Amino acid sequence: MNGPPAVRFAPYGIEVQEGLLWLDSRRRKPLGLVSHAHADHVARHETVLCTPETAALMRRRRGQGLKYIERRYGERTAVGDVHVTLLPAGHILGSAMALVEGAGGSVLYTGDVRPEGGLTCPPAEPAHADVLVMEATFGRPEHRFPPAQKTREALVAFARDALAEGATPVFLAYALGKAQEVMTALCLAEVPVAAHGSVWGMCDVYRSFGHRFSGSRRFGGRGRPGAALVVPPQSRREVRIPGTVRVAAVTGWGDRALGPGIDTVFRLSDHADYDGLLALAAAVRPERIHVVHGYAPEFAQDLRERGFEAEAVEGHHGPDEDERPGLF
Repeated sequence: MNGPPAVRFAPYGIEVQEGLLWLDSRRRKPLGLVSHAHADHVARHETVLCTPETAALMRRRRGQGLKYIERRYGERTAVGDVHVTLLPAGHILGSAMALVEGAGGSVLYTGDVRPEGGLTCPPAEPAHADVLVMEATFGRPEHRFPPAQKTREALVAFARDALAEGATPVFLAYALGKAQEVMTALCLAEVPVAAHGSVWGMCDVYRSFGHRFSGSRRFGGRGRPGAALVVPPQSRREVRIPGTVRVAAVTGWGDRALGPGIDTVFRLSDHADYDGLLALAAAVRPERIHVVHGYAPEFAQDLRERGFEAEAVEGHHGPDEDERPGLF
């Protein structure tokens, strides 16, 4: 093999070595690597390569019947003439970057990535690679996030203030990943939490991997919960709460999520912000970068101005399922 493993970008996924392996393909393939369990990265492949956590979340969301090759972080797996190693991505439980190594070089695919990790997943651990395929969901300079700990403290204060006033604090957060981050922050602060059923189902999987949500319970959708309520934004109309409510959206888009019925926004994301993306590229030190998702053209241009050989991948622009500006 001359050079790093060959990658080809199809509109529905990334092909490695002429179909030997597919990365986050949304169409069924013989062998598909699934970086994490958000629906827009998942398909019913003949065989799925992923972490045990991602496999458990997929079973919960899609049922039994799929064949899995489950690999923990750092374990090296031979696939034809290449080796694949899954590395922490810091995005959600089980999320992984994929380091694909061949005789002539290596490719690192980030999937969705958050360098600092969160309360429910470890920090990302990027490795040096000759070619980097990276996301750019927040790849513009205006998308710089405040420190996550300060945002979590503000989130807890919002909940406590609302409860002290006899109101119900409602947090709109995506059911897988963001909701568990919000719940963990509240539970660690000993704020009582009630979770929408779709959130609670994902929490069951988190618990099986050692995460605890002490002081939380499932909310049936009716009545006064007497606790901070965590609900997916698309399910907010299912919830009927008497009395006063205080609604907060939890999203990296900040004020772009403000709208009717939303009182405030907490800018907390499962994705890297602009500075985090730049730091990631610098840590990998690749010879070539392919940018996908989000602000791919703009971020590729910024990388070129910093001396990287970078290009946006045509047809791979736009935000991921869990970070759509219009979700709220």
